Amino acid sequence: MPAAEASPVASSNSGFVTMEDRKRAAAYDHNDSAPPLKKQATSVNGGSKPHPDADMPWKDDLERFQKDAIWRQMQEYKREKVSLEAKLKELSKSTTNHNDHLRIIDAWYKQLIDEVQILMGAPEEDAKGGSAVRPPVALHPATNPSSESSSFQSSLLFDDNEKFEKHLKSRSEDIRKIISSVLSKSAKVSPKVSELQTQLAKKLAEEKATISDLEKALAEKQQLEESLEEASLRYMVAEKKLDRARSVTVAKLEKQYILGAQRPGGDSASGQRDEPSASNGATPSGERSPALDEAHNKLAAISEKQKEQLQKLEAENAKLISQITDLNIKHTRLTDDDYASTDLFKQLRSQYDDVVTRINHLEATNVQLREEASKLRSERTAYRNQVDEETQSVIAEREAQLMRAETDLARIRNARDELLADQQMRKAAQEQEKTTAIKVQELADAGQARIAALESEVERLRVEVEKEKAAAPSVDEISIEEMRTRFRNLERQYAMLNTELSSMQIACKKYSSLASQKVTDFGALEEKVARLIAEKSKADQKYFAAMKSKEARELEVRTLRMQNSKSSDIVTQLKESEAATRNLLANMEKQVSETKEALNSLIAKNHAAQQQITENNITIEGLNRQVADLKALSASKDSTLSSTASACRKAETEVEGLKATLADTKKSLDNWKNKSLGNQSSEYEMLRTLALCTVCRRNFKNTAIKTCGHVFCKDCVEERLTSRSRKCPNCNKSFGNNDYMHITL
Repeated sequence: MPAAEASPVASSNSGFVTMEDRKRAAAYDHNDSAPPLKKQATSVNGGSKPHPDADMPWKDDLERFQKDAIWRQMQEYKREKVSLEAKLKELSKSTTNHNDHLRIIDAWYKQLIDEVQILMGAPEEDAKGGSAVRPPVALHPATNPSSESSSFQSSLLFDDNEKFEKHLKSRSEDIRKIISSVLSKSAKVSPKVSELQTQLAKKLAEEKATISDLEKALAEKQQLEESLEEASLRYMVAEKKLDRARSVTVAKLEKQYILGAQRPGGDSASGQRDEPSASNGATPSGERSPALDEAHNKLAAISEKQKEQLQKLEAENAKLISQITDLNIKHTRLTDDDYASTDLFKQLRSQYDDVVTRINHLEATNVQLREEASKLRSERTAYRNQVDEETQSVIAEREAQLMRAETDLARIRNARDELLADQQMRKAAQEQEKTTAIKVQELADAGQARIAALESEVERLRVEVEKEKAAAPSVDEISIEEMRTRFRNLERQYAMLNTELSSMQIACKKYSSLASQKVTDFGALEEKVARLIAEKSKADQKYFAAMKSKEARELEVRTLRMQNSKSSDIVTQLKESEAATRNLLANMEKQVSETKEALNSLIAKNHAAQQQITENNITIEGLNRQVADLKALSASKDSTLSSTASACRKAETEVEGLKATLADTKKSLDNWKNKSLGNQSSEYEMLRTLALCTVCRRNFKNTAIKTCGHVFCKDCVEERLTSRSRKCPNCNKSFGNNDYMHITL
């Protein structure tokens, strides 16, 4: 059986063995200038010449040596195949992930452009009589909205990324045009909203910076993993060389070569007696395993990194706690100057001054209004008591759920359940927003009908006033014909009033039906939410009943008790502040009720002022909703930032561990290199001497002579063939061009 030639490790350019490489004969290397080989005569085709190695004493050893070389080569092919398959899987996963990421970014920017276009088209649709649904996209520019030439400041913080800029280049023109038009048409916002927008922009910038740092750490981690993989490959090559050095067949052949060189006529019995010593010599002496040192270095690096992170977190925590304490103290102890500096206090003060001057003229109607106010107060008190009872019941239920949750706190660590719950909540919120938008649309339609009725009423009143101004004679001067004419006009006005009343009845019916339907829908939704919460709690109890751990539970229970005590203190403080706020609110409501009593007699005179106030209130409500959205977005960004920071810390810890592992691997690789070069002991020097050619002492043995079985380097054998001295240097047996073969030690 011919010996297989060991091919080197496949490079990155060609990772697979071609068909020609597998079909090429590896028995020996012949010259192209030599004549073609003759066909071997066998017993099948009539030839009677036996194999030249059939009667040789080393035939069995040669066959075993060939099998051992083929087995080592196959092991190398298997290791190479496994590594290439792993690389192919990683590349396919990475390609799929990047393609999905690019598609998602493309779709997101298309959706952003469409929604901003809808937002810009909303005033035009309102002017035509339609009502556009507000898109769920809120743009918060950081520049002055009054300047039309100001460009939109991006908070993505990817100015230094050429690929990202190249990806955004195709849509930068559309985005700039739409954002500029939005900024030019947006109304002036209050300083509070501007401050919140500035804070939100800062938070977004910090988040993007943290994300970029995290991606940088992940890239470094990937580079370290690649370095570790290369070191592992070199380690595998060294392990292959060590396996070859430990091979029993190689040791036996080397011993036979040594014995043959010393005693050419030695018998096989002496070789058999020396085999145990050779096999024992191939076994490496007990060395200290570097696994403990590697684990120690890795744990030390991880612990140092965790100590640094812990110190940073403690400093940040202390700073945040001090800020929270200052804010709580300022919030619970608001001074009169703080209240006096508010716009609401100034407005109420001016209204109060106006009311004091007119309070003498309102004593007649004050009694009736007080009775109505007392009735409304009683209803409000009953409603407040009902709300308090419901709140207490909900709090009691939440406390009971908290007590039950203390025994099942292990489920909090299950991130998958949290993600599923978050997804369901988002879907429910989205559906509820859609339903609310539909209801608001229907209410807007009803409001349009009401507005149409009011417009007809205004037209009627305007016609009546014009007619009264035109014809104003005394009663005695009016004739019968004129009275008949006026009667007909009054009848026509009465008919117009009937039509207005019918339209108003239709609008009221729509309002009542929509309100009742909305109340029913919200009741059903609350029942469904309560049922789902109960089912979820039952499912969680059943699912996590088997996941309890006594030590972890006790530790977590102690932690939660401490948190509960802190929460109870915070709740008491909030209750005290709520009581003070309620007292202040009662006083303010009393003043507001008195102010409303005064304003009821001035409705006719202040109609224009009330219309302006209504428009201002609508604007304030929109700004308040925008502030609430900004606060919610800031809270979500804070949570995302905290999760990103924790992921970054984990990545840094893993990077430190990988660095320590890489350092240990490099040390181990240097050790194996030194061992392979023979710098450790005389045993490796002896093995290196055995592997060198005995003629030139320069090259390794890679060619065996078939006639005698001695092994030399290829250069020495070819030199003897070219110089016509075709005899073995050890035993002086002659050999020809086809009597040598390539081997792999």
